[in-house]
Amino acid sequence: MPTKLLDIDILPSDLRQTIARRELSEEQKLFWQGDSAQAVFIVKTGRLKIVRYKSCGTIVRLCTATAGDILAETTLFSSRYTNTAIAETASQVMVYPKKDFLAALHSYPDLAQDFMAILVKKNQCLQHHLELRDIKTAHERVLQYLCQIAKLSNQTSVNLDRPLKEIAAELGLTPETLSRALKRLERDGLISRSQRAIALH
Repeated sequence: MPTKLLDIDILPSDLRQTIARRELSEEQKLFWQGDSAQAVFIVKTGRLKIVRYKSCGTIVRLCTATAGDILAETTLFSSRYTNTAIAETASQVMVYPKKDFLAALHSYPDLAQDFMAILVKKNQCLQHHLELRDIKTAHERVLQYLCQIAKLSNQTSVNLDRPLKEIAAELGLTPETLSRALKRLERDGLISRSQRAIALH
């Protein structure tokens, strides 16, 4: 989603002067769960995964962030990061010190409206993610996932731009289960595959 918050040149000068860019390499962490929260972030390019480490030692993948998505927005009203953000590809993020960011939202209604639009989009994505996790059978879950991606781009095909193991983790499946689900969907005539491109029928 395009956002004014990424267009530094049009931002108020008092906010613009505080913003920094940060480059991340693949697998580099942007922030750690439990660390003191000093900023919020918006993805400019690339892709990051948001995970939570549970006390039992397991890792829960919460969502994927791409260009225009905001990260750590809850820290505007809390002191620590509740999750960990890890770059899946080389990425660039914009860093907004939370005190200055919050002050700008109070002072500039247009920015506040843009920020709300980002939050609404993120909430919708999280709802879709939870709905997918509620689908019991793997092949139906995968089919719904593919349909959602195709709908977002107004296409009848999907190009898988990341490893299957990452997609499987997002769907709460093992890579082997995802592979079997794709084979079943293809066998049932619901999709066709050509390398990493999947056409929906």
